[in-house]
Amino acid sequence: LAAVAAGGEDRVTRIRGIANQHVKECDRIEAMCTELGKFGVETENLADGINVHARVLSELEASEAPSVHCYDDHRVAMSFSVLACVVQSGAEIRERRCVGKTWPSWWDVLARDLGAPISGSDPAFEAHSDPVKADATSVVLIGMRGVGKTTLGRAAAAALNREFVDLDDFLERQVGQTIPEIINRDGWAAFRSHETQVLRTALTQAHATGAVIACGGGVIESAENREQLRAHVARGAAVICLTPNMEHVAEYLSRDKTRPAYAVTSDIHEVYARRLPLYAESCNYEYLVDKALLSGDENSEGHGAWTLIERDFIRLVQFATGRELNRVDLNGPSSFVSLTAPSVREYLPAKLEALTAGAQAIELRVDLLGGSEFAGADFNDARVAASFSAFVHKQLALLRHNSRLPIVFTVRTQLQGGAFPASADTLRLQLLRNAVQWGAEYVDVEVDAKAPAVFAKRQNSMVIASYHDTTGEKLQWDSEFAAEILARARACGDIVKLISFARSWSDNTKCQQFVQQHHSATAPLIALNMGYTGQMSRVLCPCLTPVTHPLLMAAAPGQISVRQIHQARSLLGLLPAQQFYLFGTPIQHSPSPCMHNAAFASLGLPHTYELKETATVDELLPVLAHASFGGASVTIPHKQTIIPLLDTLSPAAQRIGAVNTIIVRDGQLYGDNTDYLGIVGCLQQAQLSAHTPAFTESVALVIGAGGTARAALFALHTLRVPHVLIYNRTQERAQTLCDEFSSLFSTLSVTGSLDAASSKQPTYIVGTIPASDLCVPDSLFNVRGVALDMAYKPKWTPLLESASRRSWHT
Repeated sequence: LAAVAAGGEDRVTRIRGIANQHVKECDRIEAMCTELGKFGVETENLADGINVHARVLSELEASEAPSVHCYDDHRVAMSFSVLACVVQSGAEIRERRCVGKTWPSWWDVLARDLGAPISGSDPAFEAHSDPVKADATSVVLIGMRGVGKTTLGRAAAAALNREFVDLDDFLERQVGQTIPEIINRDGWAAFRSHETQVLRTALTQAHATGAVIACGGGVIESAENREQLRAHVARGAAVICLTPNMEHVAEYLSRDKTRPAYAVTSDIHEVYARRLPLYAESCNYEYLVDKALLSGDENSEGHGAWTLIERDFIRLVQFATGRELNRVDLNGPSSFVSLTAPSVREYLPAKLEALTAGAQAIELRVDLLGGSEFAGADFNDARVAASFSAFVHKQLALLRHNSRLPIVFTVRTQLQGGAFPASADTLRLQLLRNAVQWGAEYVDVEVDAKAPAVFAKRQNSMVIASYHDTTGEKLQWDSEFAAEILARARACGDIVKLISFARSWSDNTKCQQFVQQHHSATAPLIALNMGYTGQMSRVLCPCLTPVTHPLLMAAAPGQISVRQIHQARSLLGLLPAQQFYLFGTPIQHSPSPCMHNAAFASLGLPHTYELKETATVDELLPVLAHASFGGASVTIPHKQTIIPLLDTLSPAAQRIGAVNTIIVRDGQLYGDNTDYLGIVGCLQQAQLSAHTPAFTESVALVIGAGGTARAALFALHTLRVPHVLIYNRTQERAQTLCDEFSSLFSTLSVTGSLDAASSKQPTYIVGTIPASDLCVPDSLFNVRGVALDMAYKPKWTPLLESASRRSWHT
């Protein structure tokens, strides 16, 4: 109040030496600046303080009472409640319960002893605004020389359809000299000066938007450059630091003679150690580049590692720019499986896929990681903390390399039923902040003093604000405390997770009533009871239910599997049996019913899958209209003729012009095309196994011109194959397809024969026609490559037989 009211001559109150207030229950300085602005008070947020431009009290009047967000911080609530006493319009102080942790009777004291006019208020919950950044601001890559900024930058630029800019190349064009020439003639200081000027030009003028910019390894040596990078982050950009395996970088630099060498006295490891904190303060995302992860040997490169590194880097860039957030649909039941082993490697290579079947996300329980390596370790020791953080980063990267499911990053403390030491709060906060920088889709944060700080800096991650009562004594669903902890959690989370312990069956019904009252799509709530008696609350949990698997140790008492949840929901009438079909002809030899019905049984689903063979789509109208219709697969000859019978199409189905999957969504028939995803997955896996050339450097051949050929072309476009040939016996159909898809490729042309296609030496061949007497010349397989045939009868089609004879991967 003293700072806001009129003071000295310049009417500015300057408070210094309070840098620690940036990391209290919330960033108190930022909170003050934001909330004072609602009263018309100007402020400056400084690294170690705040400037407050005072105003006379009459100027603080507002047309209506400002609504003050307290960030679950008792001091924010108390200070603004005092200010509200002298503002004629008053103010609404939200989250009134946050004073309970230090001065529960504060509001009584304010009213009774200070005479403040106070009235209670229970405003409706307002969903947090989505912080997602999805603009075209340029992505910037920083990191050591040799880590892969150029290679990964080019891949990301191609995936985002942006320009790739190498800052060193840009500098040489701007200055008119090569970097070695600048350094040899004028020294490193002159080069750094040019670098600073060029960085400013690139970030604010020439390439401010629409680009992926790769900087030199030492760009962060300059304090001015670091400030420019932080300013770029403040404009909504992603500045991504590539974290290296330094042994690999050192080996690469020993061979690379294209850049000036480090000073004779500089060891590359010493350089990296010195730069590491400078990289950290300059970026808002971090990506681990370690080719040894898959092999488990620090000094050897895992098989197919770089392809996975490139794929998952593009995934991070798409996440950081808001293009693909990989979030779970919270409008219906969903689950995440909790991993409980001390290392992700225990689930590889095959177990992870089985564990995650039926789940929509994976929980990485960081507090359970490490095993004997970190047993009894002092996490308050800086070196131990750094070592554990690096280990966790590798675990997350390894999980990403092996699953595309979103990750729930959790550091559960001993106080809330986990294993992480309560005394290691500094490391816990750092790990949670790291999770955001590493691109974890969900970050589980316990509702405590650290939660607001993580929530305020969550970027594109979603924060699950969680509270666990392992006894069931404090969190009782019909208590005032339940409402209080819900309000506190909503103040610092996008999703609230409240977990109690069932002491009687009635606790499940009380939990369900609480969910019905407080859960919605805009205010998601995970609420359940632990323990055997509480298992029904897990069945009824509205979204993101934590689940286990028979192959796993349960992460909490009473945790059950996806299969058990489905079976229980079916018995309760919450999961009606649906009928699924395969539409097409001929389909009598299709294995689809066997595969789908086995999957339904494995997951405890009550559904059935059967064949529906028809010559025309008109015969399918009664099936599509039936109340029990759940969806269908579509094969030849209906992939295009089925479209008029559907309500909407996915973007992929629209672009491909063919449908192979029908889904029922909100009572409407939704057509999708997953053929192309299957083709993409098969070719990517084959490329890893066969060590064939990169897709971006290859020629591909598509055999056929029907609906599946359309999907094949879209798949090759997705893989960024630049040059594609189409062969079809009816050249007119092939030419029509070529004309329609030509804009997706550098070159797309029709070949009159497979012999003619041989001269182009295709590396990837996709067959999309039924098995026939197609004559495939051996000359088609002169280079090493991959052949994929979409026909599954017979097992060895003419294409696959010919390819196999020439040692192609099939």
